[in-house]
Amino acid sequence: MIKLLDKSVYELIAAGEVIERPSSVIKELIENAVDAGATRITVEIKNGGITYMRVTDNGCGMSFEEVPTAFLRHATSKLSAAEELDSISTLGFRGEALASVAAVSRTEVLTKRQSDSLGAAYHIEGGEETLHEQTGCPDGTTIIMRDLFFNTPARLKFLKKDSAEGNYVQSVVDKLALSYPDIAFSFIRDGKTVLVTSGDGKLYSAVYSVFGKQFAAALTDVEYEQNHVKVSGYVTTPYACRGNRQMQYFFVNGRWVRNTTCMAALEEGYKNSVMVGKFPACVLKIDMPPSDVDVNVSPSKTEVRFANEKAIFETVFLAVKNGILNGENKKEITIGSKAAKNDEIYNNKTSPQISNIYGKSASADSAGFFFNEKKETVFDENTENTYEKAFKNTEDMPAANIKTDRNAVSARMDSYKAVYKPQPPKNIFIQEIIDNEQEKTETEEYNFINQSSFIKAVSKEEKNLQIADPIVEEKYKPHLKYIGELFKTYIVCECGDNLILIDKHAAHERLRFEALKSELKSTSQLLTEGITVTLSMEEVTALSDNLDYLENMGLDLSFKSDTEVEILGFPSAITDKAPEDILLKIAEILINGGDDIEGELFDNILHSVACKGAIKANHITSDKELEQLAKRVWEDSAIRYCPHGRPIITTLSKYNIERNFGRIQ
Repeated sequence: MIKLLDKSVYELIAAGEVIERPSSVIKELIENAVDAGATRITVEIKNGGITYMRVTDNGCGMSFEEVPTAFLRHATSKLSAAEELDSISTLGFRGEALASVAAVSRTEVLTKRQSDSLGAAYHIEGGEETLHEQTGCPDGTTIIMRDLFFNTPARLKFLKKDSAEGNYVQSVVDKLALSYPDIAFSFIRDGKTVLVTSGDGKLYSAVYSVFGKQFAAALTDVEYEQNHVKVSGYVTTPYACRGNRQMQYFFVNGRWVRNTTCMAALEEGYKNSVMVGKFPACVLKIDMPPSDVDVNVSPSKTEVRFANEKAIFETVFLAVKNGILNGENKKEITIGSKAAKNDEIYNNKTSPQISNIYGKSASADSAGFFFNEKKETVFDENTENTYEKAFKNTEDMPAANIKTDRNAVSARMDSYKAVYKPQPPKNIFIQEIIDNEQEKTETEEYNFINQSSFIKAVSKEEKNLQIADPIVEEKYKPHLKYIGELFKTYIVCECGDNLILIDKHAAHERLRFEALKSELKSTSQLLTEGITVTLSMEEVTALSDNLDYLENMGLDLSFKSDTEVEILGFPSAITDKAPEDILLKIAEILINGGDDIEGELFDNILHSVACKGAIKANHITSDKELEQLAKRVWEDSAIRYCPHGRPIITTLSKYNIERNFGRIQ
């Protein structure tokens, strides 16, 4: 039978689409406050927001009569006709947030309009009204949520611990504070104020308040406009790029979004300017006509669709490219000048950013860029303006003429203590393993392999029982007969009715890799100076949730603030990577759900070590060496691929060989 669901049931189902965790509640309430015209917003949570959340604003407020209506599903003041969906300019428009929150929590509201003498007090629990009366209260709205999911305990078990949920809430507040620098935000977490923004309307002030001095000091400003699309904000200078994409923030008409077009355009702008494996960070605001963007894509409203993806890509790309080429001192670039004057660049005290050492010639280039009298980069309308030419041939972009005053750069860097830190003392642990493995005696006849390479590893239990190396019985595995070498690369063997070919380099590389991995131990070395790294809230949450595991791995961390982590100790086995890069890689692995950090980090290092010390193709190798290597590989069925994934062994059957010679049909 088909029947109509009860109101209490379908409201809980609908609430589950909008409210996933406390951060979802905070996001909806802050967006309502922004739409109400607030200039001050205070957010307070306790126990990660699970037991208590409060959002207070000085917006327009609500009248006594319309408060109950606001908690009905699909009730909103921001939308009245279907045609308005094509030009949404507010953050909220669905009319589902308050109804969804009230359905799964105990909610209290105090609200008052400036024109009213008294405000309204309203209580609602699990979707049922319990109080509605007039009361005295300040202008604006205060909404308090208690005991989230009190009537749906099954949802509680999917929440993380309080600290992780609190970090998710702070991440939401951070993004909205960046999106609206003209609003003064305050965030109180378990009685402690952790974020305060000035609300002075300057994006740089908001970035500084949210991410701190280190991140803000490595930014350069960006501003570009074309085809009714304006891109403004900040991007990191090429030398300050990070090991992942976690610090890329895009805001479309004041709404934080995830968008692959914007990410691709950002990274294309840095092409040939950053090291492979590094990614730029940014805080970019994209302003465009509301009719050209569709925000009605998902309940979370974090995904958008653009009417013209090409125009967005083009504008973001040009904005970023000009930003990193011209840096902070565009006024220094004039027609005919080959480069900006270094002394004027480095003595400029108007901005706390690090870095402009770039100049730019005034001649037009193949992609159609030049500098006009206003000393800014523009698109030449007389030059062929095609998507393919501008964005598929970015290597033709004019390179900046760089003149570096080393002393000035050094002083500039020291004054801000930016992202570069000395690496820890090189640890010789892996080198000792290599040296021990390659140690040879005077009587040893092998050129590349010592006797220990052919000793089959045994378990501790086998050692305790004094069991000798296992012997492959003839009935289970036919005897391998060594024949010779082919092309100084492949070992040729006969086994039963099969011809066996073994890649000697790949085989020896895999044997060395397994030996190194079995001997490698993760120990920690203390750094002479702690290294502070600025992270996103998602990264901080991932690291704090796995702190015990990281300590066992040899990583000693100290959480200095909600967005800064200090590295005190570092795995001693990692010697050729910067600690801050490894920390970002670990955070990325954890965010993506990885649970074998040690293997993912160390394996690449051991791959390189094993490959460099293995027998090389075309090198002369003795028959005794090759025979022992072939038998060792043949006896271990787990060794069939090298650490890079290439096959070690291939087989040709007697049947196929005789068929090729016409002996059989």
